[in-house]
Amino acid sequence: MTEEAHKSQTQRTKLKPYLLGYTVREAKNSDQAYWSKVAIAWVHKDGNGYNIQMDAVPVDGKLVLRTVPEDHDDTGELFKELP
Repeated sequence: MTEEAHKSQTQRTKLKPYLLGYTVREAKNSDQAYWSKVAIAWVHKDGNGYNIQMDAVPVDGKLVLRTVPEDHDDTGELFKELP
């Protein structure tokens, strides 16, 4: 990997993710739902797509994507894109 490519990769991994992906299960006999985070997405540098890292695949095949809230940094959660 060239130094320029490594620098570009390092900058991308420091970027805040744009979307968080969840699988949502309805609770039996309740109006509640269980949300489990299973994916993170970063916008491409040119803005025309996303890199998505999935830690699991929803059993029902549905993935809910939500934008990352501005105050998400307060959670202490770390994001690191895979190489």
